[in-house]
Amino acid sequence: MTLNEIPLTDVSAPAPSAPPAAGACGCGGCGCAADGPGATGVGRLEPGDLDARAIDRSERHARILEAVAALEPGEAFVLAVDHDPQRLRLQLEATEPGQVGWTYLAQGPDLWRVELRRAPGHCC
Repeated sequence: MTLNEIPLTDVSAPAPSAPPAAGACGCGGCGCAADGPGATGVGRLEPGDLDARAIDRSERHARILEAVAALEPGEAFVLAVDHDPQRLRLQLEATEPGQVGWTYLAQGPDLWRVELRRAPGHCC
């Protein structure tokens, strides 16, 4: 399976949501100001995100690892999940040490967004 075969979320379709909590982004008051002046939308699902929430839990890690394996050197995608994906990070560090960059773009409580980037020069 290639990255193109993994369903990405259509962010143009309305998603079920809870009313915003305290804090401009609705995350509960983290202060990230995702909807405020100069906002980058890091607290929201963005077009092109791989929304793992839409993947059955029994298949999630395998599908995400397939997407990571399909990355060419320097390529990246943003993973969106409903929890801190620490187990996935540990799994990637164990199976591909130093080959996949991990950058948090949003850290909950309802949505975590993580950029996963294949290291430049990685060949196989």
